[in-house]
Amino acid sequence: MTTKPDTANESPENDRTPWKLPPHIWHPSARRAWLEAAERAWTEGYVEGFEEGRLQRLVLRLLYWRDIEAPPAVRSKILATTDLDKLRLLRDRAYEVTDPADLFAPE
Repeated sequence: MTTKPDTANESPENDRTPWKLPPHIWHPSARRAWLEAAERAWTEGYVEGFEEGRLQRLVLRLLYWRDIEAPPAVRSKILATTDLDKLRLLRDRAYEVTDPADLFAPE
């Protein structure tokens, strides 16, 4: 049976972990590895989500700046697109199209 090591020597000031760790991670090296992996996963997801939202807004903004009104169906389709490559393609097309529906036309 595994038991938690004695933590009498550890002070609360040394444990500055804002994350809620699983109860089986007691060793400092395991805790550090787990936290680094969690931070990396969170950052990658955050950056990807940030980039996704930025590209969605950029496509809509390009249409607006070009004085092209995006109908609600096209607008919701742009905001529903989550693939970064597809969003980059929509961004490139937004510079040239005259009808917003042409953003989603096959190549």
